[in-house]
Amino acid sequence: MKNARINAAALSAVASLAFSLTPAFASTASNDTTGWNSYNEASVDVDTDVDVDQTNNASITNNIGVYANTGGNEANKNTGEGAVSTGDASVTVSLNNTANSNSVNLEDCGACAGDLSASNTKTGADSYNKAEVDLDTDVDVDQTNNADIDNNLEVKSNTGGNEANKNTGGGDVDTGDASVTVSIENMVNENSVSLSGGDGGSLSASNDTTGADSSNKAEVDVDTDVDVDQTNNADIDNNFYFKANTGYNEANKNTGEGAVSTGDADVEVDVTNTANSNSADLDVCCDVELDASNEKTGADSYNKAEADVDTDVDVDQTNNADVDNNGEVKANTGDNETNKNTGDDQDTGNANVDVDVETTANENSVNGEDGDGNDNNVDVDVNVNSSSN
Repeated sequence: MKNARINAAALSAVASLAFSLTPAFASTASNDTTGWNSYNEASVDVDTDVDVDQTNNASITNNIGVYANTGGNEANKNTGEGAVSTGDASVTVSLNNTANSNSVNLEDCGACAGDLSASNTKTGADSYNKAEVDLDTDVDVDQTNNADIDNNLEVKSNTGGNEANKNTGGGDVDTGDASVTVSIENMVNENSVSLSGGDGGSLSASNDTTGADSSNKAEVDVDTDVDVDQTNNADIDNNFYFKANTGYNEANKNTGEGAVSTGDADVEVDVTNTANSNSADLDVCCDVELDASNEKTGADSYNKAEADVDTDVDVDQTNNADVDNNGEVKANTGDNETNKNTGDDQDTGNANVDVDVETTANENSVNGEDGDGNDNNVDVDVNVNSSSN
């Protein structure tokens, strides 16, 4: 019995990033009890800028040739019986390619403001008072994967091609089983982003008890800009030729009986392609309490209280997949000869071919919902010729 086992695995380009950014909590800007004809400005300014770029390029080529053989034997022109009995021949090939994975997990990225307040209280006559809290958050995540995989496989298992000819006795050929089992799995290009803004809070802007002819501004401004770009490009080519043979045996021109008995020929092929997945889990729209108020304002005074929250989230997900599966699969127990003997007997085994090709490509999701399929381009070709006899 001859066994051949090949295990090949390729792992390329895995990038993972996780960190926490502490947002501004309990930030206060205030002017309290200001003097006559004074100029007063209190400000809190928090800027958060997060820029993450992840790029993977994988080029994988597998060229595999495997041949397991117990056949091709001869027992010819013997004075007595010519007999050939072969063992089994089996080949198992497992090929796994995993490439290009990006992961970003940002907790408390600053999109939620926490507790912010700006206030002017008891301002003097003819005074100018400005209290301002400004929170700006800019998060930019770019994830790109490019994968080019070429798998070229030729796998053969043979117990046939035997001869027992021209013997004065009988000619007898008895072959073992021939089996080929191949598993090809390609898993490439996965992007995932998880952003959490924080727990939220309260925003308040107020002017209270302002002086005559005074100018009072209390402003809270929160701006959040989140931009996520996820792009995958996959080119996968699987080219294979698989054959299991127990046939092509001869038991001819024997004085006695010519007998051929073959084993089973089995080919099992499983090809799985999984390419291009984008997922974005964004929790940046927070529960925020807003309060803007002017109370007890002075004569001829100018009072402005403003709380403003702007959130802009832009997610672009693009997948391009080109998958080609080209294969020829054969299982043979026939094409045997028992000619010109005083007796003839042929008994062939079963020939079985089982081929399973599965391709899953291009999936986008945002917060668990399917993304826009217009950004997906898929080209899948399956050309597999199977024969058993």
